[in-house]
Amino acid sequence: MTTFAPDDLVLVSPRYMAGGGMNKINDAIGPLVHLFNWSHKHDRHTGRLEVDSPCGSVFLDFTPDRQDGVWWTIAHHEPYWKIEFSRQTPIEAIASVTQALPQLTGDRRHAERIPLSTEPLAHLAETNGWHVTATADGVT
Repeated sequence: MTTFAPDDLVLVSPRYMAGGGMNKINDAIGPLVHLFNWSHKHDRHTGRLEVDSPCGSVFLDFTPDRQDGVWWTIAHHEPYWKIEFSRQTPIEAIASVTQALPQLTGDRRHAERIPLSTEPLAHLAETNGWHVTATADGVT
C-alpha cells in the first residue's frame, strides 16, 4: 500500500469517496444566496457561514472549526427539525438537501431545475440498492 503525506494530492473515484469536498462548498450554499436571495453572513477569520431563508423559518450554519466534527447544521423553526452533517459528509449529499430547502418554504422558483421526489424514503433507498433495516430501538 502506498502512503501519502497529508498535503499530497490524489485522485479519488467515485467522487463521493473523497469526503466533504470543501472546494465545492458553493454547490451547497450558492443556489440559496444567488438564486433565492437568502441572507448570509461570513466570518472570514473562522470560516463560519450563516444563511437564513427570506421568511426566517429555515437557517443553515456552517462552522468548520467545531471540535465535534459537525460542520453543517440546517434547522427549521416551526415545525422544529434539525439536520447535522459531519465534516466527512460528501458535499453532493449536503447540496441535495440545501437545494430542496426553498421549495420547502414555498418558493417554487427554479423548481423545474431542482426536482423533488414524492416517494417514501424507504422506497427510494430500495430502488437505488440500499436495504432498510430496523434497529433494536425501532429506528429504521
